[in-house]
Amino acid sequence: MSKSADVIVLGLSPTGLYAVREAARAGYSVLGVGAPGAPGLWSRYLSDRIAADTAEARVTAILDRVSVGGPKPVLIVTSDQDLEAVVERAEALSGHVHLQGSYTDGLAGRIMDKDSFYRLCDAQGVAYPSLWPAPVTDAAAYRDRIAYPAMIKPARIQSVKHLMAGQKGWIVRSAAEFDAVLPRIPHEAGTLLMQEIVPGPESDITLWCGYLDRDGQVRQRFTARKLRQYPAGFGSASLVQSEPCPETAEIAEGLLSALGYRGIAAAEFKRHPETGALKIIEVNPRPSLWFSVSTRAGVPLIETAIAEARGAALPAAAAQKNGVLWRYTTKDLTSRLFYALNRDFVLPAPDTARKAPVTGRADVTGAWDDPAPGFGELATFAGKLAGRVTARVRGRS
Repeated sequence: MSKSADVIVLGLSPTGLYAVREAARAGYSVLGVGAPGAPGLWSRYLSDRIAADTAEARVTAILDRVSVGGPKPVLIVTSDQDLEAVVERAEALSGHVHLQGSYTDGLAGRIMDKDSFYRLCDAQGVAYPSLWPAPVTDAAAYRDRIAYPAMIKPARIQSVKHLMAGQKGWIVRSAAEFDAVLPRIPHEAGTLLMQEIVPGPESDITLWCGYLDRDGQVRQRFTARKLRQYPAGFGSASLVQSEPCPETAEIAEGLLSALGYRGIAAAEFKRHPETGALKIIEVNPRPSLWFSVSTRAGVPLIETAIAEARGAALPAAAAQKNGVLWRYTTKDLTSRLFYALNRDFVLPAPDTARKAPVTGRADVTGAWDDPAPGFGELATFAGKLAGRVTARVRGRS
């Protein structure tokens, strides 16, 4: 490939694969940069590809590939680990590639640090689940102060993800469980967030994603409902359907506009079944796993980001198609089986009866015009699942 790709997609998980496909189908040449074995490496839509083991090595590969002074490709970052490396080297990268504004002004880093993110929410009056932060060495003092059930998770989970065995955190239902779990949390976890678990099924979670331009205007928006996730209860989406969620959009866009956010973002909320409050769970300053449903619903987020970075006319704001279903089949079946076998789980099984009539289906890894990533991803998923099971068994022994 020549060194003048229009777009570089950093991270080639299914999230990155979505970005590759939307960019290439819009007519742009795409260089993919990802970890060895990532399904996106198999995509026929890539003009060229680079595989490197670490986020730092992947960023270095981009700096080596793209010359200063030549045409700048647009960099789309699709994983937290890669985004951390990009934020740390944003000054150097900005001479080589187009970066969205939130990566150069420090805001993305503050959002990725969950403790910092919730302070930003406090300042803007945005409700979130009750929270007790503390260094891992001081967390024991909160045993009798937090509300149970609770989730304990690192404030910077992306920095210790390799120690988490696929978990988002540790669930504790009582002080006794707190006592049992705390010694197993590695000191490398740093600051811990001990957080209220919002009751109700995960099908009460609503999603927003959008693109805010350089002036802070929302140029594209999309909303959906998360019907199931993997790992069950506290994971990433495995079953999503597009639907109108006006309150979700209003809160997400109000928060990001007030913070001066610029670029692609995603947000997740859950409604408290007793109080009715819609509480923000997280914001991702990058595309999220389920974004291909937005493309299938007619909302061109990646295309819009590329167009603005290149100084081209932006696609018109799109009205989304509702009822489009996105299913990450392997993970969704695993989560569905989990609920069937664990009736006493801390959260009830998702209410999938909330699913509306299906008006379309979005691809995840396999696609009729790009099937190879689907086969590659199946092999990768099987290997990861086996590794996580082994790690958990060893952790209990």
